Amino acid sequence: MADELYESFNELLPVASVVHIALGVMALVLAHRTRGREWNERYAGMLISWMMVMLGIQYVCSTIIDYRVENLGSGEVSHFNTYGDVFYSAISYGQSALSSAFLATVCILPLIYPYPIIQKESVLKICTVVILAIALVLVPFDIFTEFTYRGVRNVLMWTGYLVWTPVYIRFLFGEMLYDEKGARAISSVTALLLLGLYGQVYIFWLQDFTGIATVYFARWEVEDFVAQNYLSTTLTMFRLGITGTTLLVIFFGEMWRSFKKGFGGISFVVALLFVVGVMWYLITLVNYDTSESCVQTICEPFNENFVDWYVFTYQVAKFLGVPLVFMFIVLNYNMVDTEAEGSKLITRIMVLLLILVATSSIIEMIQIILPIPEMITSALFAAGVVVFIGWEERIMDQIITETSSAAESVKELVGMARIEVSEGEFRFFSMSMIFLITYAILISLLFDAMGIHE
Repeated sequence: MADELYESFNELLPVASVVHIALGVMALVLAHRTRGREWNERYAGMLISWMMVMLGIQYVCSTIIDYRVENLGSGEVSHFNTYGDVFYSAISYGQSALSSAFLATVCILPLIYPYPIIQKESVLKICTVVILAIALVLVPFDIFTEFTYRGVRNVLMWTGYLVWTPVYIRFLFGEMLYDEKGARAISSVTALLLLGLYGQVYIFWLQDFTGIATVYFARWEVEDFVAQNYLSTTLTMFRLGITGTTLLVIFFGEMWRSFKKGFGGISFVVALLFVVGVMWYLITLVNYDTSESCVQTICEPFNENFVDWYVFTYQVAKFLGVPLVFMFIVLNYNMVDTEAEGSKLITRIMVLLLILVATSSIIEMIQIILPIPEMITSALFAAGVVVFIGWEERIMDQIITETSSAAESVKELVGMARIEVSEGEFRFFSMSMIFLITYAILISLLFDAMGIHE
């Protein structure tokens, strides 16, 4: 039973790694082919694309780590006989390094889109230098300190909470109270960015808001032998409060809008997260003793129903929801030109890939819960693919013909400095991201070769 539970925990991880890298690379190609967009729209598309690639490589490392942990002591994986051998290895360091590189990148996105706080002619150079400076320090620091300052490192994620939440409120009120034309495009993309970046943690919003989520952090520290200092613990507690608060802001904002102007797709997703968060709180209360067992005595495994619920909520939000939301933003909010030469074919492949991933993920989850033979699930997968491919052209037409431009709305409502960014600056940014990923991998290999934690 333990092996089955462990397998369920990591069912979607290998697929997620391939999907994130593939979608990130294709979106990056589209972004570099795009012309005639506002600089911050195009730059946001590139940032999201590189974030996807970094997440994908990070998930590749996680997949290898899970394989090694699953086979500890079996003789199938040489040189990895204990958890320490896996934890202090190049792959584990690589996972941490790519996570740090991702955080260095993601802290810039709220500063330039949808409302660009940085409005300088040299904005791309400034942002690129800031990303490189943060990552060059953060990558080796996190590994060298044995990940004990992760709470401090994760402060970089707060940028989205602190910037996007006020932007969402400002343009929500502009739409609801003053009927500002275009305000909905800004508030909707801001809500989607919050959901895309934090959706997987928003499902724990009530646990975070009440502080009960700390029991999972305590269990994680014991299971992974990762000690957290007082500063990291304090900052983590503060982040939990921010997470719960921002979800409530979006929830009440969307419910207000739904009451006055009708229920929409974003309102449905936010309402679903709200309900799932309440259910997670109740499930945590039921399983509190099991969660706390690591701290009190010895770690007790979670039961099968808890694992299934975890897969259906957290893993779906993280591994399936994130690429769906981010790719919807890239394609639907004018960040890329889908009509450029060769771009429509790439867009079509992206949509088909998302459909295939959604179908296969749903089938995998059904198979986890119900004892259905693989032949039946294969037949269901084939049928689902046929049905969804039939909708592919309609989905493509809707995405391409009904795009919104949040940047144009910002320019009309509050004004925005006219900035000309050359093609060379966009290429310089992408080359810097390639250097950053290479640097993260090389640091991981170097620290492993040095045996720094032996």
